[in-house]
Amino acid sequence: MQEESISFEEIGKEETAHVEPSSALFKQPIRGRYQSLFEELKARCAPENFMNPYEPEKVSRANELYSEVLVTDTQAIEKLKELRMRATEELGVKFSTELLYEKLTAACNPKNFTGEAYDKERLELANRLYQEVLMNADNAIALEEIEREAKELIIIGESTRKENNADTPPLDDNGCLNFAIIFSVVFLIGLLIFIIIRIMDK
Repeated sequence: MQEESISFEEIGKEETAHVEPSSALFKQPIRGRYQSLFEELKARCAPENFMNPYEPEKVSRANELYSEVLVTDTQAIEKLKELRMRATEELGVKFSTELLYEKLTAACNPKNFTGEAYDKERLELANRLYQEVLMNADNAIALEEIEREAKELIIIGESTRKENNADTPPLDDNGCLNFAIIFSVVFLIGLLIFIIIRIMDK
């Protein structure tokens, strides 16, 4: 059996942990980015999804679920989650985990609590949750449970990102003024060169 390989990246970077696709232990997240659970339910439960190949029983179940989705309030989260559970059980549909997976692998990355940021208890918590995230990468319901347990780590991660962004101050009034002056000078020099070339051509 090929050994699993996990690499860690520092928090705040675009890359998070990468897992070898051949790993038998860790799953891959379900791709897909939707504006809301309501929109994803409409896409996943549409009866036409089960017509090629034709699965008559699933078409019938999807028809029932789809009609319920359409009359459900887009803000009725608990009802939408109930419909998601039914879609998973009755249709074998997997719901996207991409966004939540990225959020959790960033927040629960054990490397966040090593080195200068070393914290024994949080490192232990992050290490356990990180493994659970990787093992349930394709399970939206399991990841939502992990998200609740990882609340503290998520807050720390968001706080760290804000601090990192604060280290790069925006341009002040003087900076904007200096930029405008430099841009104007460059523009005028370019215009002057253009005029001289046109005069010499004549």
